[in-house]
Amino acid sequence: MSKLNKLLKKPGIFFRDYFIKKYPLSLDEQDHNLLHENILIENDLRLYDITANESNEPVDVVITWVNNKDPDWLAKFEYYKNQKINDINPISVDDARFEDHGELFYVIRSIQLHMPWVRTIFLITDNQIPTFDLPSKVKIIDHSQIIDKKYLPTFNSHVIEAHLHNIPELSENFIYFNDDVFVARHLPKSHFLSGNNISSLFLNKRNLDEMLQKGVTTPTLKACFNSRKLLLKKYQKNVCIPLVHTYIPLKKSYFELAWSYFNFEVNSFINNRFRDDNDLNLATFLVPWIMYFEQQSVLARDICYYFNIRSSSANTYYNILSYKSKTSPHSICANDFVTTINTELPYRKNLIKFLESFYMQ
Repeated sequence: MSKLNKLLKKPGIFFRDYFIKKYPLSLDEQDHNLLHENILIENDLRLYDITANESNEPVDVVITWVNNKDPDWLAKFEYYKNQKINDINPISVDDARFEDHGELFYVIRSIQLHMPWVRTIFLITDNQIPTFDLPSKVKIIDHSQIIDKKYLPTFNSHVIEAHLHNIPELSENFIYFNDDVFVARHLPKSHFLSGNNISSLFLNKRNLDEMLQKGVTTPTLKACFNSRKLLLKKYQKNVCIPLVHTYIPLKKSYFELAWSYFNFEVNSFINNRFRDDNDLNLATFLVPWIMYFEQQSVLARDICYYFNIRSSSANTYYNILSYKSKTSPHSICANDFVTTINTELPYRKNLIKFLESFYMQ
């Protein structure tokens, strides 16, 4: 009778739920059924809520950020781009890779709201300061503080990420954020780090080989394959799964281990001012998998809604997230991929409107 009443009183909701059950809808990169998300998250949180699973270790956050509207940064960018314009993959210098939409304010606010246990938020920049007032917990770290000056300036995020372990006073356990990743609900420290000091590894549903077969040849994918070869050589494991596009729990000492294991390969790419074919992605692939093979991490769930803000589907994500505001996923990645996609859409305005509504009300 409950289904009949639902059909009679709310036919729209009845047919919506019917078709979602018949054709399960998944919005996240781990392929969870949309209708099951909250059940999964609530039960995970029950597992986290065990006294023995509370870590006493300090945990910091690291965010990399650039403001491409800064005249000094833009002058450097144009100068070095023009030095080797014929040798650069167009994706590596596409404006979307560097464009600041004003989302950094909401990234930091999401961490303050939902991860109050974070000790310090390190903001990695190229001699830049955000226009808004930073909370006292935030410390700005210039590239020159962590990267040898002979490699600067660099516009290659893989190079910047390879040096995160050099941040002064960085905790052993830290969480890496890109500036398009937002925490969507309250998360305990144990979501990232268990009481026995084991980190979480959030794996994607995608497969590197399948992505390559579809003709995907981005610099990021090439960096994954380069890193995969090193992992195969070291651990005799053929890794074909990338990570979810969200925050990444990391350990400082395992960056040092990666540099030790693969010193020649790391030093061979860190002079690339722009992403190149011989890059390695330490923070987003190599180090997390080293941690896994060294028994320092375990597979874990993170329901992250990942979408392109320039795509026609972006508003669908905004609407669903607004509707699910009290039963949100773990995280959101509002990615900006390439400037050639739907340039006529007011994507920046739509993004900020959503973030304002989601985090300020």
